[in-house]
Amino acid sequence: MLPNRPFTILVAEDDEEDRLLLDEALMQNGLFDCGRFVEDGDQVMDYLLNCIGPDAVNPLPSLIILDINMPLRNGLETLQAIRSNSQLKNIPVLIMTSSRQEVEKAYRMGANSYLVKPILFDDLIQMMGDVATYWRDTVNLPNTEY
Repeated sequence: MLPNRPFTILVAEDDEEDRLLLDEALMQNGLFDCGRFVEDGDQVMDYLLNCIGPDAVNPLPSLIILDINMPLRNGLETLQAIRSNSQLKNIPVLIMTSSRQEVEKAYRMGANSYLVKPILFDDLIQMMGDVATYWRDTVNLPNTEY
């Protein structure tokens, strides 16, 4: 089942190799051109703020995937900034990181999911397929067109 509106995923990942692997995993699941990639939390907020208002130039993402350990503004700080903005707060945010240490904190701060990066690429492909199936094909997302 395809959504009525474009499905875009904003991915914040500071590691170039991980960005390439995530992009390939999305493509392996038929999500060509769905991923928008940035390298840190400041770039996430710049991207998102260019999605709202009369001068919007970016498509508002259907889903945001944040790494926790990023320079400038980490994933949890970025999550907090998203949740405190009335025009962005309803966008689903997934934390995807290599550590299980921040699970409780991330959910308390408003994360919709917490994923641990798999070690094997085949597992990453499976995970991205599961993410797409759930967030694109299964749930009803809030209207995020402002």
